[in-house]
Amino acid sequence: MSSVSFGFELVNLYGNGADAYFPVTRNMVLDSFNIDAAFVLTAPPANSGFAEVLCQGRVTRGAAPVFSSTVQAYLPFNQSADFGTVSVYNPANLQAILDSALLQDVFYSVILKSWVPNDGSGSAASRQVAGRPALTLNAGDYLAFHMDHAGVGVDCELQVVLGYTLL
Repeated sequence: MSSVSFGFELVNLYGNGADAYFPVTRNMVLDSFNIDAAFVLTAPPANSGFAEVLCQGRVTRGAAPVFSSTVQAYLPFNQSADFGTVSVYNPANLQAILDSALLQDVFYSVILKSWVPNDGSGSAASRQVAGRPALTLNAGDYLAFHMDHAGVGVDCELQVVLGYTLL
Protein backbone atom coordinates (compact mmCIF):
# COMPACT_ATOMS: atom_id res chain seq x y z
CA MET A 1 0.00 0.00 0.00
CA SER A 2 1.19 3.52 -0.81
CA SER A 3 0.21 6.78 0.88
CA VAL A 4 -0.05 10.48 0.05
CA SER A 5 -0.99 13.52 2.10
CA PHE A 6 -1.94 17.16 1.72
CA GLY A 7 -3.20 20.06 3.80
CA PHE A 8 -6.08 22.43 3.03
CA GLU A 9 -6.70 25.57 5.11
CA LEU A 10 -9.30 28.28 4.69
CA VAL A 11 -8.48 31.57 6.38
CA ASN A 12 -11.24 33.82 7.71
CA LEU A 13 -14.00 31.40 6.80
CA TYR A 14 -17.20 33.37 7.44
CA GLY A 15 -20.47 32.26 5.83
CA ASN A 16 -18.76 30.80 2.79
CA GLY A 17 -16.79 27.79 1.64
CA ALA A 18 -14.26 26.34 -0.78
CA ASP A 19 -13.08 23.05 -2.22
CA ALA A 20 -9.76 21.38 -3.00
CA TYR A 21 -9.74 18.63 -5.63
CA PHE A 22 -7.34 16.59 -7.72
CA PRO A 23 -7.52 13.90 -10.40
CA VAL A 24 -6.84 10.22 -9.92
CA THR A 25 -4.28 9.34 -12.61
CA ARG A 26 -4.12 5.53 -12.19
CA ASN A 27 -6.64 2.84 -11.33
CA MET A 28 -6.50 2.11 -7.61
CA VAL A 29 -8.36 1.23 -4.44
CA LEU A 30 -8.62 3.95 -1.79
CA ASP A 31 -7.88 1.69 1.17
CA SER A 32 -7.76 4.20 4.00
CA PHE A 33 -7.94 7.82 5.03
CA ASN A 34 -6.95 9.70 8.13
CA ILE A 35 -8.26 13.27 8.26
CA ASP A 36 -7.66 15.77 11.01
CA ALA A 37 -9.99 18.79 10.90
CA ALA A 38 -9.72 21.76 13.23
CA PHE A 39 -10.93 25.33 13.51
CA VAL A 40 -10.00 28.32 15.65
CA LEU A 41 -11.59 31.75 15.97
CA THR A 42 -10.28 34.62 13.88
CA ALA A 43 -11.42 37.15 16.53
CA PRO A 44 -13.79 37.29 19.51
CA PRO A 45 -17.36 37.71 18.25
CA ALA A 46 -19.59 40.76 18.70
CA ASN A 47 -22.26 38.37 20.02
CA SER A 48 -22.01 34.86 21.40
CA GLY A 49 -23.18 32.05 19.13
CA PHE A 50 -22.20 28.84 17.40
CA ALA A 51 -19.35 28.37 14.97
CA GLU A 52 -19.93 25.47 12.61
CA VAL A 53 -17.89 24.00 9.74
CA LEU A 54 -18.98 21.15 7.45
CA CYS A 55 -16.02 19.12 6.15
CA GLN A 56 -16.50 16.48 3.45
CA GLY A 57 -14.51 14.18 1.16
CA ARG A 58 -15.98 12.52 -1.90
CA VAL A 59 -15.34 11.01 -5.30
CA THR A 60 -16.59 12.42 -8.59
CA ARG A 61 -16.61 9.76 -11.27
CA GLY A 62 -14.98 10.33 -14.65
CA ALA A 63 -14.81 14.13 -14.55
CA ALA A 64 -13.77 17.09 -12.46
CA PRO A 65 -16.39 18.17 -9.93
CA VAL A 66 -18.86 20.91 -10.82
CA PHE A 67 -19.44 23.28 -7.92
CA SER A 68 -22.53 25.24 -6.92
CA SER A 69 -22.50 28.94 -7.77
CA THR A 70 -23.15 29.91 -4.12
CA VAL A 71 -20.42 31.34 -1.88
CA GLN A 72 -20.53 28.09 0.11
CA ALA A 73 -19.12 26.31 -3.00
CA TYR A 74 -21.11 23.15 -2.32
CA LEU A 75 -20.21 19.98 -4.17
CA PRO A 76 -23.30 18.62 -5.93
CA PHE A 77 -23.82 15.01 -4.89
CA ASN A 78 -25.12 12.10 -6.89
CA GLN A 79 -28.07 10.36 -5.30
CA SER A 80 -27.49 6.67 -4.71
CA ALA A 81 -29.64 4.43 -6.88
CA ASP A 82 -29.15 1.63 -4.32
CA PHE A 83 -31.43 3.19 -1.68
CA GLY A 84 -34.77 4.94 -1.46
CA THR A 85 -35.49 8.37 -0.01
CA VAL A 86 -34.96 9.21 3.65
CA SER A 87 -38.06 9.35 5.87
CA VAL A 88 -38.40 11.00 9.27
CA TYR A 89 -40.70 9.96 12.10
CA ASN A 90 -41.25 13.18 14.07
CA PRO A 91 -44.21 13.02 16.51
CA ALA A 92 -43.09 16.17 18.40
CA ASN A 93 -43.04 18.23 15.16
CA LEU A 94 -39.41 19.26 15.66
CA GLN A 95 -37.78 21.29 12.92
CA ALA A 96 -35.97 18.65 10.85
CA ILE A 97 -33.26 19.50 8.35
CA LEU A 98 -31.80 16.59 6.41
CA ASP A 99 -30.66 15.29 3.07
CA SER A 100 -33.69 13.70 1.43
CA ALA A 101 -31.57 11.12 -0.40
CA LEU A 102 -28.48 9.09 0.38
CA LEU A 103 -25.44 10.58 -1.34
CA GLN A 104 -23.17 8.37 -3.45
CA ASP A 105 -19.36 8.22 -3.11
CA VAL A 106 -19.01 10.35 0.04
CA PHE A 107 -16.32 8.79 2.23
CA TYR A 108 -15.89 11.56 4.84
CA SER A 109 -18.41 13.96 6.35
CA VAL A 110 -17.89 15.77 9.66
CA ILE A 111 -19.47 18.78 11.35
CA LEU A 112 -17.22 20.75 13.68
CA LYS A 113 -19.35 22.83 16.02
CA SER A 114 -18.59 24.90 19.10
CA TRP A 115 -20.40 27.43 21.27
CA VAL A 116 -18.51 30.74 21.22
CA PRO A 117 -18.97 33.10 24.19
CA ASN A 118 -18.39 36.85 23.77
CA ASP A 119 -14.76 36.61 24.86
CA GLY A 120 -14.14 33.67 22.49
CA SER A 121 -12.60 31.46 25.19
CA GLY A 122 -12.62 27.69 24.73
CA SER A 123 -14.06 27.92 21.23
CA ALA A 124 -11.81 25.75 19.08
CA ALA A 125 -13.07 22.45 17.68
CA SER A 126 -11.25 19.51 16.15
CA ARG A 127 -11.82 15.93 15.15
CA GLN A 128 -9.64 13.23 13.70
CA VAL A 129 -11.37 10.54 11.65
CA ALA A 130 -9.84 7.41 10.18
CA GLY A 131 -11.66 5.11 7.80
CA ARG A 132 -11.20 2.17 5.46
CA PRO A 133 -13.54 2.91 2.54
CA ALA A 134 -12.19 0.30 0.03
CA LEU A 135 -13.32 2.57 -2.83
CA THR A 136 -12.30 1.56 -6.34
CA LEU A 137 -11.05 4.64 -8.20
CA ASN A 138 -10.40 4.83 -11.93
CA ALA A 139 -8.05 7.11 -13.81
CA GLY A 140 -10.14 10.20 -14.59
CA ASP A 141 -12.05 10.17 -11.29
CA TYR A 142 -11.44 13.04 -8.88
CA LEU A 143 -11.17 13.31 -5.12
CA ALA A 144 -12.70 16.49 -3.73
CA PHE A 145 -12.59 17.96 -0.23
CA HIS A 146 -15.05 20.61 0.89
CA MET A 147 -15.40 23.01 3.83
CA ASP A 148 -18.18 25.52 4.42
CA HIS A 149 -19.12 27.64 7.41
CA ALA A 150 -21.97 29.14 9.42
CA GLY A 151 -21.88 31.34 12.52
CA VAL A 152 -18.92 33.02 14.19
CA GLY A 153 -15.90 33.43 11.86
CA VAL A 154 -13.05 30.88 12.02
CA ASP A 155 -9.95 29.57 10.26
CA CYS A 156 -10.31 25.87 9.42
CA GLU A 157 -7.78 23.30 8.29
CA LEU A 158 -7.82 19.71 7.05
CA GLN A 159 -4.76 17.49 7.13
CA VAL A 160 -5.42 14.46 4.93
CA VAL A 161 -3.52 11.17 4.61
CA LEU A 162 -4.74 8.68 2.00
CA GLY A 163 -3.64 5.03 1.73
CA TYR A 164 -4.12 3.31 -1.63
CA THR A 165 -3.24 0.22 -3.66
CA LEU A 166 -2.63 0.45 -7.40
CA LEU A 167 -4.59 -2.00 -9.56
